[in-house]
Amino acid sequence: MSLTEALGCCLADAVAARVDMPGFDTASMDGYAVRAEEVAEAGVCLPCGFEVAAGRVADRPLQSGETARILTGAPMPAGADAVAMQEDTEREADGRIHFLDGVKPWENVRFRGEDFRMGTRVMAVGQRLGATQLALAAAAGHAEVRVHRRVRVVVMGSGDELRSPGSPLKPGEVHDSNSVLLGSLFRSAGAEVEVLPVLPDRLEATMVGLESAVSRGDLVVTAGGASVGDRDFLRPAWERLGGQLEFFRVAIKPGKPLFFGSLRGVPLIGLPGNPVSTFVTAVLIALPALRRLQGSARVGLPVTLGTLSAPLSNPGDRRHFMRVILDEDGRVRSAGVQASHILGPLAQANGLVDVPPATEWPAGTPVRVLRWPQD
Repeated sequence: MSLTEALGCCLADAVAARVDMPGFDTASMDGYAVRAEEVAEAGVCLPCGFEVAAGRVADRPLQSGETARILTGAPMPAGADAVAMQEDTEREADGRIHFLDGVKPWENVRFRGEDFRMGTRVMAVGQRLGATQLALAAAAGHAEVRVHRRVRVVVMGSGDELRSPGSPLKPGEVHDSNSVLLGSLFRSAGAEVEVLPVLPDRLEATMVGLESAVSRGDLVVTAGGASVGDRDFLRPAWERLGGQLEFFRVAIKPGKPLFFGSLRGVPLIGLPGNPVSTFVTAVLIALPALRRLQGSARVGLPVTLGTLSAPLSNPGDRRHFMRVILDEDGRVRSAGVQASHILGPLAQANGLVDVPPATEWPAGTPVRVLRWPQD
């Protein structure tokens, strides 16, 4: 895939440099190329013999007793072994260059291969390609890289009460925020996302929807209908289709009613329907699963260390992934109400803290904050 198309993809092959970087000894700033032994102390004046600009090569070596004007990125002329900063020089009336400070050997010079040498592996298999990684591939001489193709994720909400965002609501109806949440999360992680119509609370219709999803994607992620209520048809429909159930329920809060299975080689992750539960289980389970399918070498959430500025308490018997705000000074506090249906505090949060069962942490406790892709 071309570098202009590969943003967000993961490398399927390592990338080795095809060139030295830099490819020659070069000036690191605008100034004057000199023989360092001739400008060891301030006060020296030398005639300027020629100029070297970036992209040009001097047509002759630097002679003893002269200097050469040189610009940032230009190749060092033969015979020169240092660059005097422009700010440390003055041009005399006769055109000679007056050096206001001494210069040490190889001062302000970038050496050939200082960044990397030809043949050196600059990126490993599984590296996700962001802007800086794509720049590195380009500098190493590549116009294309071999990557894992983008994973196709199919997202579906479940429930007769769900309506499209912005549409009028009748009593008992709510807007479908989960499909927006999951679609945005997976797109930001580099996936191709298709959001299908909401699954109704009917067994046969849920089976039809799941069949369509499995035929269209590499990973199916649903929100709602995964519990054991009278109108939760996701698991029965999946099993009726012949899908394999790997596990059901996880001992975390929020997000207990979650299941994972596969049908014809396509995995399905059935997330709970409460918005906060949907999000927490998506970043803890669905997002790492997506990264594994993408071929990423790193699948877990990044961790930032912080210190509680206020107590956190979990009196329950499940691990509680509490939504928190981590500030620039490393202080961590609760984002607000921790109920699984309250979206407001979640929108303010920028991390999760895994609080074990039956635990009270006072202010000052060091904690690990799990992060997710954010704007």
